[in-house]
Amino acid sequence: MTVIALKKRQVFLALFLFLSFAAQADSLCSATGKLEKAAIKRVVDGDTIHLTDGRKVRLVGINTPELDHKKGNHEPYAVEATRFLRSRLDQYVYIQTAKDGRDRYGRYLYYLFDKDRISLTSQLLSQGLGYRIAVPPNLAYQDCFEEAENLARNARKGLWQTRLQWQPKAGFAISRVTITSITHNRGGWWLETDQDLVINLSPNVIDYWPAQEVFALEGKDVEVRGWQHHRKSRHSEFKAWVLSVRHPNDLFEIKASLNH
Repeated sequence: MTVIALKKRQVFLALFLFLSFAAQADSLCSATGKLEKAAIKRVVDGDTIHLTDGRKVRLVGINTPELDHKKGNHEPYAVEATRFLRSRLDQYVYIQTAKDGRDRYGRYLYYLFDKDRISLTSQLLSQGLGYRIAVPPNLAYQDCFEEAENLARNARKGLWQTRLQWQPKAGFAISRVTITSITHNRGGWWLETDQDLVINLSPNVIDYWPAQEVFALEGKDVEVRGWQHHRKSRHSEFKAWVLSVRHPNDLFEIKASLNH
């Protein structure tokens, strides 16, 4: 290789690295608005920390794989997500309160930021160590979170190395299914799928979905994410599993441009 060719290659490599770092930096969310500095007691897992004043905090906008603290049967990338979050924190964290400040377990719902005021949710998402989730009214930074997740998705990092296939289990789920039929009643919209699963858009969130857009999903392949549960008592003609979706960001038609 000639000296000129070598220099061209070095310049190209430097430009490639610069653009890669720039793309990653753009996808990481900087804080806007007032922040509170809080002391950390411990990092519990990839999306939960405890503060020294007794507050138990759940990160907004992300769901990371679960650690099994009793038996050690951790979900894939749960340990990596926990270690990554711990590596980005020292003794303190910057917090920002979400509109809906508590979850059903009593944990405080906060947006968390590191010492440089960069969102920890976006950092985890950019590494493929969690899935973005939209739960109204806590929708701040959603566009940025989506960009961060797409960065990992396009590079097939972490969780995005696994095919999105529906599984019959309780808890958070993300999968691809086909909508076979759609009905509406006082329980909201019910989207039957080609799996033993029905997607529910409850009455308190249906303002996000115009009827025309919902009916347009019939016969379409969609990507859906949210928390699903098994029906305790049901008629045999009903699907056994129900997945509740709260926002259109978490239910959309699959486009050819999606890599995974």
